[in-house]
Amino acid sequence: MNTENLLKKASLETLLAVFFNSSQKPNGNFAVQTNYRKGTSKYFEKIILNPSSYQDTAKRLSKKYNLDFKQVSSTIVEAEIINERSYTLDEFTSAVYESILPKLTFATNYDIELAKALFVFRGSPDFTLSFYSVDLKHPSESYNDNLFKLLLSTDELLSRLNLNFRELQPEYVNGIAKRNTQIRINLKWYYENVAKTEILNEFKYDVMAQNYTNLGEIRKPGSFEERWILYRQSILNRQLSSSEINSMRDALNFTSKEAEEHPENTFTVRNQKIVAYARETFADICVGCHHKYHIKDRSFLMPRNNRYYFEINHVIPYANDSKAVDVLDNLVKLCPICHRALTPNRAFPELQKEIIKNELDSRPEVKQFVLSKMPNPTLSPVDYIYGLLK
Repeated sequence: MNTENLLKKASLETLLAVFFNSSQKPNGNFAVQTNYRKGTSKYFEKIILNPSSYQDTAKRLSKKYNLDFKQVSSTIVEAEIINERSYTLDEFTSAVYESILPKLTFATNYDIELAKALFVFRGSPDFTLSFYSVDLKHPSESYNDNLFKLLLSTDELLSRLNLNFRELQPEYVNGIAKRNTQIRINLKWYYENVAKTEILNEFKYDVMAQNYTNLGEIRKPGSFEERWILYRQSILNRQLSSSEINSMRDALNFTSKEAEEHPENTFTVRNQKIVAYARETFADICVGCHHKYHIKDRSFLMPRNNRYYFEINHVIPYANDSKAVDVLDNLVKLCPICHRALTPNRAFPELQKEIIKNELDSRPEVKQFVLSKMPNPTLSPVDYIYGLLK
């Protein structure tokens, strides 16, 4: 398959697998790989003695993801994607992410399919800590932002995840083992809800199945989104001093009770998490009017953090298929005045359309998200959003 066919025709499940697992080959093409770890000796010996296991895995992955997986070495099964557009890896994964967005509206079992794409190909179980762990694939900020936005669009899955900051470990600091930060999932929840439901990689499944009594308990590690904010703002691509590392370790003692406070409505929890993340990470400017007014004339300082107050606004209004539009690429910061101005019949249409245009121009991914949702391409994005104001 080439990149054009992949981006235009692939299913959501395939696009997720490609996004989480792509690497660039020396020939410029992209590879989606799964591998067998020699370190797990008794299980690896089983694979060596039964070479058909490689072919079985290749067939299962090929059928699931409609990619041509083949055994390419003694430990690797791979599908190659032809890079006829000469993408860099960052450009390719960004294009895959943009192809994923319009398919989220129709996604079923999104949490499970995302977990399969993230953990089936790579990673390994830790029976001591009861996590299944996978390294973050790429260190670029744009890739990790898109990755987190996909995770943030899940419901229950997010509460089962945890981050392992290897950059804060002595081995990493001392240059002994410089490995990427890991995303970890509660091992038993993953086995029961993901691995058992569809066996795609028999080797990795068998390792867990034969150690079932050591999987631990189903639990929620908690505060994944808070840890991600810390990772993005204070750890990613930074050289930390010893004092900074100690401060970061102290800061990791987060607790979160949101899920327990809203057990009847996981979507409410997801919405709160997305809004909280946007409020914390988006620049403190009103995208609707910052080029015309100073924020001190449009808002007020909050005593708890000495920051100006902003509203988080859904560009495609929240009332229009709330779950499908409740994603980070559809959110912007507005001052209270601009936010109120988008209430129907409260401001003149010219002002409302000006604010909408500024929202669309605030970040490329905002306009891209709106375009992906427009059923009528003859309308301008501004007129489309204006028509949805309720």
